Amino acid sequence: MAQFPGLSLTVQGNKMILKSSTGKTEDRLIITKAVIGDGQLTASIDGLTEIVSKKLEIGLSQVKEVANGQMQLQFNFDNRKVEIGFFWREVGLYAKNGDSGEEKLIGYSNAKGLTSYIPDKTNVIPMQRLVIALGVGDNPNVKGEVDFSSTITLEQLETAIDTHNKAAEAHKEQFKTINEKITAIEDSKVAKTSADYIKSLVTNTNGLEATKGNGTKELLKLLTNVDSGDNQGLAPTLQLVKNLLSGLNIKNTTDVVNALESEKATGLGIRYDFSNVNAWYICFGKMFGNLIIQGGKVNIIVGRNIYNDDTVYPIAFNNLPSVNIINIADTLDQDGWVTSAIKSITNLKFTYMTAQNSVTSISWIAIGN
Repeated sequence: MAQFPGLSLTVQGNKMILKSSTGKTEDRLIITKAVIGDGQLTASIDGLTEIVSKKLEIGLSQVKEVANGQMQLQFNFDNRKVEIGFFWREVGLYAKNGDSGEEKLIGYSNAKGLTSYIPDKTNVIPMQRLVIALGVGDNPNVKGEVDFSSTITLEQLETAIDTHNKAAEAHKEQFKTINEKITAIEDSKVAKTSADYIKSLVTNTNGLEATKGNGTKELLKLLTNVDSGDNQGLAPTLQLVKNLLSGLNIKNTTDVVNALESEKATGLGIRYDFSNVNAWYICFGKMFGNLIIQGGKVNIIVGRNIYNDDTVYPIAFNNLPSVNIINIADTLDQDGWVTSAIKSITNLKFTYMTAQNSVTSISWIAIGN
């Protein structure tokens, strides 16, 4: 890097520093930028108003106050804006009085023969750091106008973030927005009436009875004493459970198992009754096509007339069944055979007829669904 002697103030630079000593905001000395070039110094620095050959403007990256009334100004730059390479020979420091003041050259330095070459942007170079010490004495009315669009180091970025986070005014607007939202939520709670709040709860046969802040009561129904309601979310009371169990005649675990088996069979359509040997039935349910088998025994008294009578099934068929009978006789007729027949069959009954005195009974079986 080029080697520069200390910065020399120009005449207009001295005047601008002197003006800032009034302490007025409109007179404050504001450091704005540095300009580098390749010019040869041929005149006195005192009278310079611009550098000799301007090549690149550099925004202020950082300002530090150091001892003995000096400010340390840091300028970071690279060659991304350099169209034609040049030998870096001169540097000028620019400032203005007040925010609306005109930028002017206040200090200048020239490296003469101790230059360094800065290539054009096609040959990228790493970031360069230019540090300028500016003596301001005990004048507090001097500040630097940092250009945040200029390149900064990671150290500078971390320092800036830390300084911002520690500042009393940091995130002021964000905190304001959060506080406003919290206040709105609290206000909405206050706006609710006492009827929106529950003062007390007591048990009730059907759930809980709530007393609200305004004295009104409301039943929170949780239980039911009936098993025919539509609300599936209600729990049964102990009394309802006892009633249901008593209807199932359940006294022990065996009864529970039997009840479950019975309920399972009933759900499938399986039912039967063999308690009467003269008229019994079994329905196999939907798993077996609703097959029904029924049977029994009928005593026959023929007497002088032909026997002609109906036998009603224990349960009805949905369609005509197949009915078969077996005659039971004490003896055979003289011709050796028995005359009898089924006269008719319906889904409710069948009609049997016989003229043989020897027939004492019939056994029958009917199959259908």
